[in-house]
Amino acid sequence: MKKNQLFITAAALAAAALIVGQSLAYFTDNDEVTNTFTVGDLDIEETEPEWDDETDGKNLTPGSVKYKNPTVKNVTSAKNGEEPGYVRMVVEVKDGSGNAVTDPDTLSLIWKTVRYDQSYNGNSTTKGTATGLTEDKIPGYTSAEIEKFPMVNPLFSKDDTRSTASRYVWNYMGSQKDGLLKIGEEATLFTNVVIPADWNQSHLEKVGSFILEISAEAIQSKGFANQTEAFKALDGEIRSGTIQTRK
Repeated sequence: MKKNQLFITAAALAAAALIVGQSLAYFTDNDEVTNTFTVGDLDIEETEPEWDDETDGKNLTPGSVKYKNPTVKNVTSAKNGEEPGYVRMVVEVKDGSGNAVTDPDTLSLIWKTVRYDQSYNGNSTTKGTATGLTEDKIPGYTSAEIEKFPMVNPLFSKDDTRSTASRYVWNYMGSQKDGLLKIGEEATLFTNVVIPADWNQSHLEKVGSFILEISAEAIQSKGFANQTEAFKALDGEIRSGTIQTRK
């Protein structure tokens, strides 16, 4: 019996030794994947390169034509890739004291002074390059002549759901109708403020002193199915005070 026990013990030790030898023959490997994440950004800039608030809006008379070209540009850095945005511009009409104009006749006259001339391609150093509405032209333009020009750039569409009588919201649609303003792209809402040459004293008294307060608002396009969804989110951000509009 003892011999059998010894034999069994020796066999077990031999099996253990065999297992140790096999483990030394395994192949080993190691690999690692590192992912880098960058956070995008959206930055817009609103300018009016043709407008001097100290002089251009003073003492307007029938026939006055002034270049006023509120322009929004996507100035986001491209270091993290393309970052297009949905953009809208808001024009609010206020009286000389900064209160919203409510009289419908006054509003009608004021809105008629805002025009877009698609031939205009000037900047702060090359005024007078428009073939349509030219600044300081004598004797100016009649109401009928002014009406031939649209109020704003056709690349913008009025948002009736967000507009009021004294506050017009214009959504940028773009030439592709996708609403995207890409990095480096810019869009001008309108080009001129024009006082009709056939207005008389009663028209001027009705209009009085007024303010066109213009702001630009934008939100990233990524993460939204379309412009409509994006602007709903933007409205919520503005109401919560998370972001400020650009003026």
